[in-house]
Amino acid sequence: MCGNTMSAPLPAIVPAAKKATAAVIFLHGLGDTGHGWAEAFAGIRSPHVKYICPHAPVMPVSLNMNMAMPSWFDIFGLAPDSQEDEAGIKQASENVNTLIEQEVRNGIPSNRIILGGFSQVILI
Repeated sequence: MCGNTMSAPLPAIVPAAKKATAAVIFLHGLGDTGHGWAEAFAGIRSPHVKYICPHAPVMPVSLNMNMAMPSWFDIFGLAPDSQEDEAGIKQASENVNTLIEQEVRNGIPSNRIILGGFSQVILI
């Protein structure tokens, strides 16, 4: 399967203890979910920061014998010249942009939103 077209559950969110003035959006790695990262952030959170840990949709991953697992996009190989899932990467980027835009609509300035991740990440 090519592309990130399957739906994913709503993100795991660690709300700010006080009014949120900043947000961290953190993407998990291949095969993981946002739950563990949300728990980690809950232990170290800042009172004015909202932590958003989205879950990648479950999809077959070519590199892993088409086994279905949480993945931001398909992975065809690890060699530098391996084909890339351009459509899936684009869709995942659009999904992240939607999260960012939602936080801006919620009143958090874009310069107070941090995007990070672990392992299989797409940074825009």
